[in-house]
Amino acid sequence: MSAVRASMASGICLLAGWVLGDLGAGLTANLGAFVALYGSGRPYNNRARLLGLVLCGLVFCVVAGVAAATVPSPWVSVALAALIATLASFFCSALHVAPPGAYMFMLACAAGSSMYWQGPHLARIAMLVAAGGLVSWTLHMLGAFWRPRGPECQAVSNAALAIADFVDSAAHGQSDQQRHRAATSLHDAWRALIAWQPGRGWSDAKLGQLRARSRELHGMFAAVVREGSAGSRDPKANAESRDIESRVAESPGEGAPAGPEERRSFFEPREMIATSLAWGVRPPRIALRVGAAALIAGSVGALTGLERSYRAAAAAVLILHQGLNWVRAMQRGLERTLGTILGLISAAVLLWLHPHGLALVGCIVVLQFAGQLFAGSNYALAVFFFTPMALLMATALSASDVGQLLVARGLDTLIGCGVGLAVLLATYRTDSATVRNALSETLGAAKFLLPYLARGEVTTAEARVARRRLRSNAFDLVQLYEEQAGGTERAREEADRTWPAIVAAHRLAFRILAACWEL
Repeated sequence: MSAVRASMASGICLLAGWVLGDLGAGLTANLGAFVALYGSGRPYNNRARLLGLVLCGLVFCVVAGVAAATVPSPWVSVALAALIATLASFFCSALHVAPPGAYMFMLACAAGSSMYWQGPHLARIAMLVAAGGLVSWTLHMLGAFWRPRGPECQAVSNAALAIADFVDSAAHGQSDQQRHRAATSLHDAWRALIAWQPGRGWSDAKLGQLRARSRELHGMFAAVVREGSAGSRDPKANAESRDIESRVAESPGEGAPAGPEERRSFFEPREMIATSLAWGVRPPRIALRVGAAALIAGSVGALTGLERSYRAAAAAVLILHQGLNWVRAMQRGLERTLGTILGLISAAVLLWLHPHGLALVGCIVVLQFAGQLFAGSNYALAVFFFTPMALLMATALSASDVGQLLVARGLDTLIGCGVGLAVLLATYRTDSATVRNALSETLGAAKFLLPYLARGEVTTAEARVARRRLRSNAFDLVQLYEEQAGGTERAREEADRTWPAIVAAHRLAFRILAACWEL
């Protein structure tokens, strides 16, 4: 569905430009159509607000990129790219925005920087990008007219099917993959029914029924996982078991919400951002890594004379913005490099054929659909389709030497991926201390919440903040462990030494949270 929606949004923008005799305007509007890549699976109310914020961010990034490109010095574009990469990575990580996350904001800035001749027409560019975003926003929201609770129903249905597969596989003693799939599906259902619901909205009967069903599924899964993971050192088994148990304790059943606590969002954006501002937690760590890598990669590109050095910064952002551990980041870098090389070969063929008009529109739409179709399952293949699509758009927007453009794109990818991996490897030296600090933060958050629990004052504004802080710290602690465990040999050894303490702190945190909910 995401691939269809993204290709439809691109097709509408490009086709409108072709019909009106200004394909360049359609290509500019297509930058706003990137909005279609965000928000899938979210409830419509939450989705509408998220897509609005994404659209505003894309408009700003494109306009800022064009404005920076009018300055003769390339360092202005490099500094802007690093700043946008840092801010986008922080907010996407803090607000749990799924991929493509910060990368598309960086790509929008890069696309804007390539349109330096449009400097006098910033208002027109902003309107075109906004128009493309509104097309994507409309396509996203159409389902709300006939299935207003469609995303919530789909999330619960997916969780039920995953639970059935897990229970069946557990009976045969081969359930690791199914367990993780079930835990992921239940987490998606919990977010759709609880975390992403309106802050001061009302709960209809359908939502109450879905929450009751989700609670039953959580309880069923928790019982099976608790039995199978008792005493296990598998981080996923233990983390999933406690995650599910905490959500059983904190999820309202049918008939909720009832009191003032429940009439508020479980995770309001401003509180999520405030929690993420603490030093040492995941969002600022990711943002600093991404910002440093973008600045270094862009600087290397500028010093080596690359015409579009900001694209090297974009490649570095791609490696780091999701907070992947060393093993997965290496895999992502190799997939990106391989996909780009093969994509450049196909791009050379397409550029030699020189499609224009409706043929160009068709090529971009088909490549967009194919790339998005494989984005979640085979990243190298997705890049294979995305690379010629981006080059077709770039050559259509501005006259470029095809040979130089192909070589520059290959060098951009190599520089960006290399710098991204180097920054990640360098920062692994501090991860041991980071995990220990996160352990102290979790225990400190538990100590801060306990007096509220002892007095029975768990629904006050201060107690709610304390509860969210403890929950956030507990999840961040396990994420840090998994990141370190997937790192260098030294990092893995340190992770093994700290694992017993992490287990104890995590269990304590969720026992306190469950006790708060019981009150």
